[in-house]
Amino acid sequence: MKKLLSKVLFLTISSTLLFTSCEDDEEKVVNNGLVVGEWELMGYSATYERVVTVPAGEDKSQRYKHVVDWDANGDAATAAFFQAIGGTSSPAYLGASQTLIDVGDGENVPGFPRTLNLPNSAALTGFGVDLELVTEDAPAKGEDATYKVTGTYPTVRQADCQTTITVASITDQGLYKVDVDKNGNAKLGNFMIQPDPTLGGAVLAPFMDGTYTITEGVEGSAEPHDQMNIKYLDRDGHDARYSEVQSTWNETDDRVIQGYGNVFNDANGNIAGADPNPAVLNPAYTGGYLLNPAIPAFWGSQFTFYFYNISVQTAAQAQDAKNPLTDLDGDGTIGAGDMIVFMHYDNLAGGGGKTAFGVPFSVLVDSSNPQQPVPVNDSDRVFSGANAGAGGKMYFKVREAVCVPTNELIDIDSYWERIEDHEGHDHS
Repeated sequence: MKKLLSKVLFLTISSTLLFTSCEDDEEKVVNNGLVVGEWELMGYSATYERVVTVPAGEDKSQRYKHVVDWDANGDAATAAFFQAIGGTSSPAYLGASQTLIDVGDGENVPGFPRTLNLPNSAALTGFGVDLELVTEDAPAKGEDATYKVTGTYPTVRQADCQTTITVASITDQGLYKVDVDKNGNAKLGNFMIQPDPTLGGAVLAPFMDGTYTITEGVEGSAEPHDQMNIKYLDRDGHDARYSEVQSTWNETDDRVIQGYGNVFNDANGNIAGADPNPAVLNPAYTGGYLLNPAIPAFWGSQFTFYFYNISVQTAAQAQDAKNPLTDLDGDGTIGAGDMIVFMHYDNLAGGGGKTAFGVPFSVLVDSSNPQQPVPVNDSDRVFSGANAGAGGKMYFKVREAVCVPTNELIDIDSYWERIEDHEGHDHS
């Protein structure tokens, strides 16, 4: 009897240990391997490609123009001067208007492609970006698992036809798969996510062909925590390539708009031809002065009143039936250089010529050296109608905001560090 009882006890204990051991082994199985866990964003790079795309059904030949007009900038005397030359609808006024942007279908949006690069935690913090990713395990290899992203992230947004790079809050949940392709075939290193309305997430763009790599941390080393790199292409804002990630395209909801309302200014108040800081893209000015390398250095490459006078007079003199402008500087063309020589000759002859604005030729061109006319540089001052003859830099203001429809692709490269290592799990 004692032997029988011993055998029963032994078998009972053995089976319990075996059952417990099996349970422990099952608990250690992690179907998604090292991906499972809590991760903190440590680096982020996004390259934005935006191409002008006229929506279906609209005139494909239309152009999107961002125009600036001569502006009084609060100076009552300059506003009165505008009225004296015929008002803001007159050729004398509108002749100064400049087109900063002129784009059409299929052309790159000015300033794009552009890259927002936040390579480390300091850069992320400085930009206000803080993201945490939680990746749950899948019930079986190759099956859907849940992810959750919370925090703040960088994004390019448009409102009232003005595009800016900003930081937005996110709480997003969806489904992810690793190491299989969209058809369910094994593909090591593949990373896919899909929104799931039942989980309430729809912020992150879906993708089927992202990639991931994980470098395991070494305790006591400079990198004790696991590092994960996730790369993917966001194409849900592209009216042709959306079909690679989603089933339908909604022109109203999915079309990306590049807005031009304000302008960038440099430290001297000049309208910048491009964003001085690619990481910002937050133009804050409605106008400024125009600095253009195409404008001769005579006027400091600034759009000044004297430069404008000579430009206007060049066009008028070229059409003068009695004394048309000819190639006086011998460069084979008829332009501002010839007008400068024309004014010089008039000064030497004491002709007393004046421009259409009433500015004497002798004010615009220094003829003290008979052999060398020199245009007078008025870029060191600001134009005011109170003393128009003194010239100066002219101020320009945005005429109206312009909304440009585009196709967008975003190439994203993100780096994550594990917050919590799931010790005791078999990351197989």
